[in-house]
Amino acid sequence: MKKTYRAIASTAFALTLAFSQTQAVTNSGNTQGAGIAEAIELYGKALPMKMDSLARTELLNQAESILKKVIEENPNSLEAHRKLMGVYLLKQDYSNGIRIMHHAITLSPEDPKLFISLAFLYEHSGALEYAEEMLDQAISLDPNQKTAKEYRTLIQSKMKSANMEQLHGGENPIDSDHGQLLPGSANTSH
Repeated sequence: MKKTYRAIASTAFALTLAFSQTQAVTNSGNTQGAGIAEAIELYGKALPMKMDSLARTELLNQAESILKKVIEENPNSLEAHRKLMGVYLLKQDYSNGIRIMHHAITLSPEDPKLFISLAFLYEHSGALEYAEEMLDQAISLDPNQKTAKEYRTLIQSKMKSANMEQLHGGENPIDSDHGQLLPGSANTSH
């Protein structure tokens, strides 16, 4: 239950980062804003659908196509990059999400939220060490960044747990028989 809650909470967190400042973009009135608004609408329709739904996949593909076009026309659109990262997140296409966030960071290298988003993508792709590095970068940019500090603690806990499992031959050490005698190993020479 805790794992499910954490997954939902962390996904909601990342999507919030990806789709921040939606109103400002939607109300901008320009072509770029209209394209982003259209992509957000498609994204919104896809969000509640089942993961394996063909309609969901199609909506996300349309949103991706629109956002790629916006970025092609305006490569410095940080919001288009963020929204495209959100689409990749929903598609569970972490490698493209990572690629797009690296580009977004070149546009705004002082934004700790971009590093937090990148950490989230690295975590979900299994690269916990890179996630920790991105969170360290976010904290160095903003030492008061509470979200990055809490997330870093979670990542470090996951890394420690993974290391413990590795030391115990792939078993969760909590599930091991600690202090239990194995058959035939009882000492009867008292």
